[in-house]
Amino acid sequence: MKTHPILRIIAKNTFTLFNLVNLILALMVAFVGSYKNMLFILVAIANTLISIINEIRAYKIVKKMRLIAEQKPTVIRNGKTFQVLSEEIEKGDIVVLSLGDQILYDSVVEEGTIEVNEAFITGEQDSIEKRQGDTLISGSFVVAGTAKAKVLKIGEENTIAKLEKEAHHLKTADSKLFALMNKIVKYISYTLIPIGALLLWSRFRTESDTTTAITSTVAALINMIPEGLILLTSSVLALATIRLSRKKVLVQDLYSIETLARVDTICLDKTGTLTSGNMVVNDFVLPDGTSFEKITSTMTPAEKSLLRPLNAILSTQMAENATTTALKKALAKSPKFEEIKGITDVIPFSSERKCSGFRTKDAEYLMGAIEFITDDKEVIKQVKSHAGDYRVIAVVKNQEFLGCIRLKDEIRKNAPEIIKYFYDNDIAPKVISGDDLETVKKIAATVGIKDLKGVDLSLEKDLNYAKLVKNYSIFTRVKPDQKQSLIKALRKAGGTVAMTGDGVNDILAMKEADCSIAIGEGSDAARRSAKLVLLDSDFSRVPSIIDEGRQSINNLERSTSLFLAKTVYAGILAVIFVLAPLSYPFSPIEMSLLSFACIGFPGLALALEKNTARIKDKFIYNIEHYSVPTGIAVAASMVVLSIIAGINNFDRSKLTTLSAIIVFAIDYFLIYKISRPLNLFRGLLMALIAIIFLGALFIPFTQQLFEFTLAW
Repeated sequence: MKTHPILRIIAKNTFTLFNLVNLILALMVAFVGSYKNMLFILVAIANTLISIINEIRAYKIVKKMRLIAEQKPTVIRNGKTFQVLSEEIEKGDIVVLSLGDQILYDSVVEEGTIEVNEAFITGEQDSIEKRQGDTLISGSFVVAGTAKAKVLKIGEENTIAKLEKEAHHLKTADSKLFALMNKIVKYISYTLIPIGALLLWSRFRTESDTTTAITSTVAALINMIPEGLILLTSSVLALATIRLSRKKVLVQDLYSIETLARVDTICLDKTGTLTSGNMVVNDFVLPDGTSFEKITSTMTPAEKSLLRPLNAILSTQMAENATTTALKKALAKSPKFEEIKGITDVIPFSSERKCSGFRTKDAEYLMGAIEFITDDKEVIKQVKSHAGDYRVIAVVKNQEFLGCIRLKDEIRKNAPEIIKYFYDNDIAPKVISGDDLETVKKIAATVGIKDLKGVDLSLEKDLNYAKLVKNYSIFTRVKPDQKQSLIKALRKAGGTVAMTGDGVNDILAMKEADCSIAIGEGSDAARRSAKLVLLDSDFSRVPSIIDEGRQSINNLERSTSLFLAKTVYAGILAVIFVLAPLSYPFSPIEMSLLSFACIGFPGLALALEKNTARIKDKFIYNIEHYSVPTGIAVAASMVVLSIIAGINNFDRSKLTTLSAIIVFAIDYFLIYKISRPLNLFRGLLMALIAIIFLGALFIPFTQQLFEFTLAW
């Protein structure tokens, strides 16, 4: 039975190894009646609740945004046609499918013909034609045509649901930070039980009473657990998701925030990214080179021979895209043409063919990229000469050139500013497009792309992708599977690659990329495939996503030194006090205070501070440079203090008070080191940390609570 997402969030954060360890340690302290030393369990509960609340908030916001972003499928139910949410589709519904739609449920074609891509399911890249009676697999997407399909299975009966459950072929989130943290947690888990058992045995040998033996063992083990670190990380990423939602960015994969922060290469699809996706017809060009902009009632035979089949092709294409929309708008006020009769076969547009059209008994009419609809090199050369700054769509009849249409792409106003941001932040932009090379290069130059070395993949015989990505930054006439291969080559070369897109031709590449970003106005399948969706289709949001990720990762890497310093000295002390007959210098309640004042509170505050510096992967550096020296300093100080305490017969209260003061002083210096250079925020944080600890040390009530003594 499928568990509700909120219940999964609660379970994931509640039923953890360290929460179990905390519970066992709390029961040990309760067993000896030292109830105030159970304060650490309240800190663990608070950490868990904060993490649960943040994740549930993020989940609810993401769910709400998904409902806003989701394109409602058109269904026919009981003879009535209406739109519903995807989750409201029922078995037996007839779903209307067209270019760009993702097939959500296993279905069977009832009417029409479509081409689907099942690469996500089968691994095969070729488009597959589906006619009446053919089965459609959930998870595939429509790349051409329109059809009506009857839903056969819903829920967990679906092919895609079963595959996701098995999860063998799905690409997992690539989180370097979580991978390192989980590795640390794993190693601590392996050592916690044997060290705890040995320490408890050692304390019973050294201490004079059971209560002291158990509480000192519990204090040692609590110190070894960096539980707040994992919870802090999930909370910070959840809060980043909430902040991005206010900027109309839908985060469909929590770890994608971290991934995008590490990106060093971003692949941009020209249409919908560098350009707005809106196009306007500039003019019509005839085979003799003459052009005209306006369509009048007194058209020449040559003009009619271009416009009549163009109009007929558009009338056969049920699916809309930016090109067909612009062409239909230009032809809207034209006089009625005599219909071309006897159409036997419609050729829907697909990114693979890069053309559309129809066939009659005697002829084939095609509209699209000239290289894909004729083999005549002279005609191809002629059409390319008309390109200039325009996108050119040609029309042929039986490969005879009838003319072409020049369209203007609307460049996004903020595109140059965004490209500059990428260069300023060491992110290399690459342009991948299905359009003509010269057209794309001119748009790339306009928006500020510096490296204009480009290649037309339709002219390349030996597609050595590793060599191509090394030598070029602009790739044109690219087919969907070639986009995927380019992304794969970039990743294989060691890059962390992001891919933006809006159409079905981008989906394979988006799935291959480390991080995928879909334009909100794009196809349904593209939005569902992406890890991040720009709901308002504003590409200028991308820098803010990168900055958000950098803030989260940079600050978390800095905060780790606080958590791991405690783990380092706790591990060293645990081993030493197993072997040495010395009194353990901490009690659980004092460690709860130090954990909050010197680790949890400053760690959270520093993790939320504005910090958009480039990612330097300082996790290991923090351990080596900050955590290990601090841990060694605390451990050495505690050993010396325990020896002095034994020689001078310090009572338990005096030993633990001095220990808390020394640990606070060392931790406070560590907080200062990782906070440099101090600003107003960090200065106030340092002051507040001092007030918290000194208040606990000098206020009579807290003195008694934390077993501090100043009577020396």
